[in-house]
Amino acid sequence: MKKMKRNILLIFVATFVLSAFSQNAQEKKPNLFAYPVVPDTISTLENRSNYFISHFWENCNLSKPIKDEAALISAFGDYVVFFQYAHRNVVKASVNELMNKAQSNMKNFWLIADAAEKNLYSVGATLPSDEAYMLFVNNILRSSKVKKGEKERYQLQVNKINKNQVGSYASALEYVDIKGNKKTLEDIKAKNVIIFFNDTECEDCSIARLRLSTNVALNKLIDIGEVVLVSIYPSGYSKDWAEQAKGYSDKWIIGASENADEDYDLRVTPNIYLLDAEKKIIAKNLNVADILNALSR
Repeated sequence: MKKMKRNILLIFVATFVLSAFSQNAQEKKPNLFAYPVVPDTISTLENRSNYFISHFWENCNLSKPIKDEAALISAFGDYVVFFQYAHRNVVKASVNELMNKAQSNMKNFWLIADAAEKNLYSVGATLPSDEAYMLFVNNILRSSKVKKGEKERYQLQVNKINKNQVGSYASALEYVDIKGNKKTLEDIKAKNVIIFFNDTECEDCSIARLRLSTNVALNKLIDIGEVVLVSIYPSGYSKDWAEQAKGYSDKWIIGASENADEDYDLRVTPNIYLLDAEKKIIAKNLNVADILNALSR
C-alpha cells in the first residue's frame, strides 16, 4: 500500500511539473520555445518523462542563430531534469538527435555542449551524472565538424571518467607519508579502505577532517581493523604540508600524492572513495555524509 501511494504521488508530481513546463513559453519571457504537452493518457512517471524528453526540442529551430543564449541554457536545464526519471535508451536517442540537429549551427552546438558540462559534469553541476554527460561527449568526439584540437579536451575527460569505475580495481596510488617515505595503496591491507582526498587550503576539507576524526563509529571500525582511512593530499610532498598533517588523526594513514588527479576523479574536494579488501571500488565521489551514513548501517 505504501509503495502504491508513493507511485501515485510521484506520478502526480511529474504530471504537475511537466504541465507547468509545457506552459512556460506562454507565461515566462525567458523560455525560448513552447515545451511539449504530455497527453493525459500517459500515466506513469517514466513514460511521461520519456515523452517529454523525446519531444522537447521539436519547437526549437537549432539551424538558426539563437540570440538569447541564456534562454537556451535555461531550456537545457529543464530538459535534463527529467533524465533521472526516463528510460536510459530514450535519453540516449534524444541526446543523439539533439546533437545531430545542433550541428546545423555549430554555435548552438557548442552552447549545448557547454550547458551539458555545466549541468552534468563540472564542479557545482546541478545534476551530476557522468553517464548522461558521456552521451554528449561521445557526440562531440564523433562529429566530423569538430576539430581534432577541440576534441582533445573532451577525450581527456572520457579517459578520467572511464578510470576507476565502480566495480573495477582502483588505480595504483603512490604517495609520500609525513616522514618522507614512499608508499603505495597496495601496501594497505584491510577489509575496507577509505581514500579521503583533501587539501590543506580547502575550508570544506578542514570541516570534513574534523567530522571524520571525531566520528565514533568510524574510529571504532578503525580500532578493530575493519577499516583503514587513507588521507591523501593530491599534490607534491612539502615540509609545510607534513607539518600541518601532523595535526590530523593519529588513526589515519596520511600521505601526499602529486599525480593523484591523473587517475582519480578529483573535480571536487574533499572526495572519498570506498574500496573493498581487494581494492575494488565500492563507491566513489562520496562526501563525508555519504560515508558516515554508510558506516552507521
